[in-house]
Amino acid sequence: MGFEIYLHCLGGPQPTGIPRAAVRALFPVIEEDSQPDYWSVHYGSADSCQISVTASHADHELITSLCVYRPCGDTRFWESVLAVLRMGPVMLYWPGGGPVAASQMGTEEFLQEMSASLGKPLRVGSAAELLTAIRAS
Repeated sequence: MGFEIYLHCLGGPQPTGIPRAAVRALFPVIEEDSQPDYWSVHYGSADSCQISVTASHADHELITSLCVYRPCGDTRFWESVLAVLRMGPVMLYWPGGGPVAASQMGTEEFLQEMSASLGKPLRVGSAAELLTAIRAS
């Protein structure tokens, strides 16, 4: 895909974070091509992308957001993205699309505020549903 996708951890008015080690374990990170907060991910010669992560200011072992540059088409990649969305109140969006969620998004009050500015999150239950939402925008 020729654009970026963004995953942002929510938890109410303040971002909370999801475990860095658990997120990193979902993707086939090529260590020699990566840095602590910038991962090169390869599924094969034609399917690769880069992921930039933002650590929580309070705890470097927690991630508050990810940016995936030119996401690849491999189904395993999208299954991993879905797994990240299921780790907690994480929302996915991209230029001209989203938000998409796979879990609870925090308190009802916060959800109403977020929906007012971004729209009501679309709930997805599979990698296929996630890809359909992205391709439909």
